Amino acid sequence: MNVKHENAPGQIQELVIEIQKADYAENVEKALKKQRREASVPGFRKGNAPMGIIKKMYEKNILVYEVDRIVNEQINKFFEDNKVKYIFEPMPVEEKSTVDFDNPEDFVFTYEYALRPDVKVDYKAMPAVTDFTIVPTEEEINAYVGQLRERHGKYVNPEEVAENDSISADYGGEREAFFFIRDLKDEAKKEFIGKKVDDKISAEMRKAFATDAQFSRAFNVEMKDLNDDDPYKYDLTIKRIGRIEPAELNEDFFKAAFPDGRVTSEEALNNEAKSVLAQQYVPDADRLFMNKAIETLLDNVTVDIPEDFAKRYIKAVQKDMSDEELEKDFDKFIRSFKWQILENEVVEGEDVQVNRADIEEYFRDYFVRNYFGNFNADSVKDQLDKLVQQAMSNQEYVKNAYDMLYDQKLMGVLRKKMNIEHKEGDFKAFIDEVSPKEDKKETEAKPKKTTRKKAAPKAEESTEEPAAEEKPKKTRKTTKKNDKE
Repeated sequence: MNVKHENAPGQIQELVIEIQKADYAENVEKALKKQRREASVPGFRKGNAPMGIIKKMYEKNILVYEVDRIVNEQINKFFEDNKVKYIFEPMPVEEKSTVDFDNPEDFVFTYEYALRPDVKVDYKAMPAVTDFTIVPTEEEINAYVGQLRERHGKYVNPEEVAENDSISADYGGEREAFFFIRDLKDEAKKEFIGKKVDDKISAEMRKAFATDAQFSRAFNVEMKDLNDDDPYKYDLTIKRIGRIEPAELNEDFFKAAFPDGRVTSEEALNNEAKSVLAQQYVPDADRLFMNKAIETLLDNVTVDIPEDFAKRYIKAVQKDMSDEELEKDFDKFIRSFKWQILENEVVEGEDVQVNRADIEEYFRDYFVRNYFGNFNADSVKDQLDKLVQQAMSNQEYVKNAYDMLYDQKLMGVLRKKMNIEHKEGDFKAFIDEVSPKEDKKETEAKPKKTTRKKAAPKAEESTEEPAAEEKPKKTRKTTKKNDKE
């Protein structure tokens, strides 16, 4: 066996692997003998078929597998031993290869590969990236507090219908409808507000509701069964009026809503509402920052991509792609490849890794915030542990959590290294910051991940790299991961 490589100018390098019969013959013979012992051939007892028949049936496939294994083993060894950093996958050069599995003797496999380009990132010379903090409005804070007061309020049966009430009404004999006045259109609301128990109303109820879904729920009609020719006009008799009287902002309310004692006053309640609402906006602000940061890096850092090689690679992994489709989307592919290279440059020397403990902590925090926020931590520890382990046993959940935590750490690195322009405002101001032009640009700039290198934990105790989103299929079989981008 012989592996030959000579450094050539430029990014594209050539690697030649020469395989002699002696390199594969012994393993092929062993595999054939094993196959003979296990094969069930009609007319022969298991394990007694003539070797000539076994070779005719299986030798070529075994040979292809063994030679492919040797080639990939040698390619990986070459990259590891020489600490070669490369992009894409090595591409076979058929006109420089000698491969004939029908008449096997010696083989010559020639591959081209693209070296990872040197990238220099001068963060100080780049334009500032907007990092927007969304601040909840007073109206949003009041609405949040109002919902919390209603949740802990008292259910009463008032004499007259008001805008925030619910009603139960008989119609068509023994049938009963239940709905909230707020679900009706403004004109329809006028027909109900001020009415009392036993008052009668005749109306086309499907038209009265803001949406068909609300009408369907109220009158127990399947959406698929709605008849556009039926006005659904009913004679309703109000049987019950319901209302939630919001809880007073007193000691009893604070104990019920916040049993952990973290909120004991109206001022603290408003601060809590502001904090909760602001946290809900964080993903939107983070997304904007990441899009702008990626766009800024792509526009201001030179990354040399060998385009002819890239086109060959794309066509190799997406065999059904036409030349017209490739040309149409090629710029997007190039931006995606550039970002993969830049991402590695950004995190180089940084502790950007996510381990099993990080993911378990993420799940634990999620369940506490969404289900056990008002419970004493010790009282729900066993239940929390069980939920966390259930989440960790779901590989999809683990992968999604891993990707999110990794992106958060990457975002932290970008915020530390890049020039930042801090802005804040309500959600309307945030939307104004994201113009249609920027929206289109950001969508194109956010590349699909194809070869990002991570070490993510599996659901079990061992670790395994999760499948990257939209990861291209390899152009050659490999027996282990490569030291690449």
